[in-house]
Amino acid sequence: MAIAQKTDKVYLKNGDIFTGEVYYMRVALLNFNMTSTGTIDIKWVEVVKISSGKIFQVTMKNGDVYVDKLDSIFFENNHVLLDDIVEIVEIEETFLQRLVGSVDLGFNYAKSNDILQFNFNSSTTYIKPKSEVNLLMTSNISNQSGDSILSKNQGIRLGYLKQLQNNYYASGSFSWQQNTQLGLANRYLLASAFGKRLIKDNHHSLLAGAGLSYNVEQSDKSRDYTSNLEALASFHFKEYKYLTPKLSIDALYTLYAGVTDWGRIRMNLELNTKYEVLKDFNIGLTFYDNYDSRPPQGALSKNDFGLNFTLGYSFGR
Repeated sequence: MAIAQKTDKVYLKNGDIFTGEVYYMRVALLNFNMTSTGTIDIKWVEVVKISSGKIFQVTMKNGDVYVDKLDSIFFENNHVLLDDIVEIVEIEETFLQRLVGSVDLGFNYAKSNDILQFNFNSSTTYIKPKSEVNLLMTSNISNQSGDSILSKNQGIRLGYLKQLQNNYYASGSFSWQQNTQLGLANRYLLASAFGKRLIKDNHHSLLAGAGLSYNVEQSDKSRDYTSNLEALASFHFKEYKYLTPKLSIDALYTLYAGVTDWGRIRMNLELNTKYEVLKDFNIGLTFYDNYDSRPPQGALSKNDFGLNFTLGYSFGR
């Protein structure tokens, strides 16, 4: 089988010209593969010209999204400048090549109170032109010596996001949640939202949205389910720095206001920070805070929060 030639070219300010294969550009770093040196990261501010015959999804500061080759015709016809580009993602041919994500594990033990904690976080995103599908799984389990009951805060969320014009987006998700501290045995939630990307540059991203969610939930003390309609507002902030080690911050805040259960307020905060210590391997801290003004029957508290140290691995280009 013939091996495809690496013919992409990158021209730098210092006059160097690299020939190889463009993978992607995110957070002001161009990921580029050369046969002689392997994969390298090039600061985007050092690039003066780029050329590739492959198909990419190119996202601009103003929210425009193009799916095209990175050739001279693309730059001339669309009047695109390199400074206007905030993200380049190759449109891969196979399903597995379109997957990007991370897996993080944490384990904590405190001798003073004999509490053992375990946490697991996984995020997998399937990238399509102008849209993406995301599967998020979280599990935080703790146990105190002599206590036969585990404390659990777990969830699975399958979400879809569609990019629209002028930085607007539409999204939908289906989730399952469990939180024994808040007396929640099971919650199934269907949500949809419409919003706008307020910030999008090479180091920051901020999405704000609003919509509705419908959920059915079961308390720890009952086999019956109750249904609720809620209004929601969400803010999703990301920040990246390509210093050594690389740093990323990912924060998601969601507010739910009861419509059928008028006056009930729920809030979820998820905060993740990561430092890359080796290529694709990182250490980090995760913080979560869940609040329910009217938790299900059997709740031990209206608020549940936790802070965990994690070791993780990132995959995909």
